Amino acid sequence: MRVIEQLIHHFWARGALSRDEAAYLVKHGFAREEDLPGFGEPRPLSDEQLAEIEGEERSLEADAQRAANDKAVAAEELEDELVGRNAGTKKGGGKKKKPTGHNLAPAVELLKAHFDARVPYPALLELGSRVAKCSDWRAAARAIGTAPREKLEPALVALLASRPRALGELWFWCDLEPLFDWCADAANAGPVADGLAKLLRATNPANVGRLGQLAKAPEVQALLDFLPARRAFLDLLPVLFHTHFPKLGLWLVPPHGPAADCWPALPWSFVIVYNARHGAPGAPPPGYAVQPSGLAPNLLRAALTTALAQAPVAVRELLIQEARDTGQPAFARPLHCPFTWRV
Repeated sequence: MRVIEQLIHHFWARGALSRDEAAYLVKHGFAREEDLPGFGEPRPLSDEQLAEIEGEERSLEADAQRAANDKAVAAEELEDELVGRNAGTKKGGGKKKKPTGHNLAPAVELLKAHFDARVPYPALLELGSRVAKCSDWRAAARAIGTAPREKLEPALVALLASRPRALGELWFWCDLEPLFDWCADAANAGPVADGLAKLLRATNPANVGRLGQLAKAPEVQALLDFLPARRAFLDLLPVLFHTHFPKLGLWLVPPHGPAADCWPALPWSFVIVYNARHGAPGAPPPGYAVQPSGLAPNLLRAALTTALAQAPVAVRELLIQEARDTGQPAFARPLHCPFTWRV
């Protein structure tokens, strides 16, 4: 698969491409429809359409889904039992194969470890507490996710003015790459991984199949609390770039500890947007030259995904005009970073 196709697949899996944008790329030969999971499915219902669906109908559908899931689990357990009886020793004493795909436990362990690693970083609670009274990170996430932008933006700006390192902590909270990677791992293939992947990129969780099954786990309920807050924060990134550009360099402070691992993707996303918005062929924007080849591939993909969401058309043109099969994304022109930033 060409590099550009890999990137489009990555963007689609992370929800960074709308269906119309993906259709444009498929139509012009940049990607294949079969490489975009769910692209051929019917368009998700809008909030208004969902509101018109009767509660009884939704309840019947949920019951049918649970019954189907229970039947699939029972069939898999029966198969594992038969395999266990007939494999291994002559008496059928072989080791029983554990059922996969339908088991929520691995996903629960993943989510618990994911959030436990982020709890020591207080930025989420600090931001939520600036818009409402919050007792823990989940309350803060709910407050952030429901706050109007005109209230959330000044709260975020005030937090960054008082503690610039909070931006990196919030970015760590919003880094879901470990969850996406787990869902994409063939070892975890099955309805749980598929449902979790759809939930991670869905704009409306009500459109996610098996949501009722997944939401039985408190850890998934915590994820449901967090996802709207993540969207609200990411929606403010272009606001930070355009409205608070003079201060942005002061806020690009790497966080400490494990949060530092994913940090470079955020300043690099701003660098990409800076060049896409302000650069032109033969006329780079003011700044010093930077080489994206020095960035780890996973971080560059994350940076591109974030930049694409901020400026879809400009970033797409910067990226795909001269994309080549080099193993790394190619940019249409050399990139420059503002003198006051460090990436």
